[in-house]
Order: sequence, then C-alpha cells, then structure tokens
Amino acid sequence: MTSLPELLPASIQFQNSESVQIRKWRPALGAAVSGLQYTGGPLEPKTLDALRQALFDHGLLTFAPGILSAENFTEFLDNFGDVTLYGGPKTPAATQNGQANIVDSTSKRNARNYIWHIDQAFRPNPPALTALFGQNVPSFGGDTLFSNAALAYELLDPHFAAYIETLTAVHYWDATGHVIDRFDDVEEASRQRAAHPPIETSLVRRHPITGRKQIFVNESYTAYIKGVSRTTSQSLLTILFESIKSPEVEARYQWESGALVIWDNRTLQHRGIGDFAQAQRVFLRACVA
Repeated sequence: MTSLPELLPASIQFQNSESVQIRKWRPALGAAVSGLQYTGGPLEPKTLDALRQALFDHGLLTFAPGILSAENFTEFLDNFGDVTLYGGPKTPAATQNGQANIVDSTSKRNARNYIWHIDQAFRPNPPALTALFGQNVPSFGGDTLFSNAALAYELLDPHFAAYIETLTAVHYWDATGHVIDRFDDVEEASRQRAAHPPIETSLVRRHPITGRKQIFVNESYTAYIKGVSRTTSQSLLTILFESIKSPEVEARYQWESGALVIWDNRTLQHRGIGDFAQAQRVFLRACVA
C-alpha cells in the first residue's frame, strides 16, 4: 500500500505574474486561491494554466468571499469549459444568473444530496466540473464533505484493486429514490425513469487528463455490481463505500456567504451535512460539461 506522505506533499505554493497565490488546502485534497479579483471576461493565460493545473492536481479550488459574485461566477467557469445547466422542479434556474440553478434547503431538506455522490453519475457522461456559490449559508453547520476517490483507490490493497478493475457497476438515477423525490407527478416520474435507464461502467475509471485511477461507485446512484451474487455485490459495494468515507481521503468545507468552491467531478465525491436545524442554506450551482 502506498503511504500517505508519498501521495500527498506537505504543501504547495507559487505565484504567477498576476500575484495569484495557490496553496494546499487539506492533506487529502484541495487548493485555496487568493490574490485574485475577478471582474469578468477571459483570464490571463498564465493564471488560467495555474488554476487548471491546481484543480487537476488537487481536485478542488476554494475562493474566499469577495473574489467572485453570484452574477459572474459562471462567466469565470466559462474559462474552464462549456457551462451546462442541470436543473429540475426543485432546483430551478437562478433569477440573478440564468446559467446556474438554485439549491435551496427549504425545498431539498430531505433530498439525496446528503448521501455520498458524484453529480449526475447516472448519465453516461457526467459533468467534468461542479461549482457551488454560497449565496445564503447558516452561521453554524451546513458544511460539505468531499472525498478523493482517486486517493481512495490508491490506498486499496493492490490485489483487491486489481480484482475490482475486472468488474462492472450498474448505476441508476432512481437507485435511492431521486426521481420520486424530485417529481411529485407520478406520470412525469415514469417518463423520467424511461428517459434515464440504468447505465453500466467499470468500477474503476481513469481520469482523462491526469491518468489517475479512481473508484467509480457511489452510494446515491450505484445500484449493484454486475455478474456476481447479490451478497457479493452488496459486500463489495460496502467495502468501496467505506473506502470513500475514510477520514484519510476526506476534507470538510465550512461555508461562508459569498464563497465559491469548484471541484473535479471526475475525481471527488461529496455530500452535504444536514446539521443546521431550521436555518436556510441556499447555493447557486453550475457545471462544466
């Protein structure tokens, strides 16, 4: 097994021509960006190259309040690729930014975002990147947990890792009740299930840019492992889900209003924490295809 010190350098920090600083955020994942004040338009090439490299190397970028706004964070995302809206009846497009959708705890208090997941992993091609902007966050609680699925794979026993690479997982949008939560109309729910049938993927995927392998199952959308008994499927998934939850591969983000987090949806899994009682938590979300 590869040791953590070999996988994770103690710190990184560099400065480019625009005085943008990028430093390691947590041992398992993430980098914090400072010295940037975004007002719109394309980024300076050296700045964009540095941000992209940090995002791919560390899976997540954090931006303190004041660096970006609810109105311009999707324009900032345009520098990384095509911004795509994934909305629904309970996550409509935001009035102040039509490229983002609203994720409001008022309507999603019991939703499946409190289960470990990869955004849109029931689709053959989930978004590459996800961004959350904290529009209105609780003064206490309501953090988001992130897990590095590539690091989780690298910490597996090599023989077990080699075995799961031979297996196929089946993912389904309604594996844990997403569709019935989202669509109150029974007929519309049936149409959505038909439009998004189960898909099959390898249990292990290789990142298209970094080449790192990652565990590609998640509690929210993975239904079962194909070609093995139900007992074996459940046992293997339990092992892999617990690997994702290991504190050695996790980091916890504490929100502030006006903060932004961008992560590589191909590397990280995440889940919300519903510990903020009756307080309201409102995010704006956007994805890069």
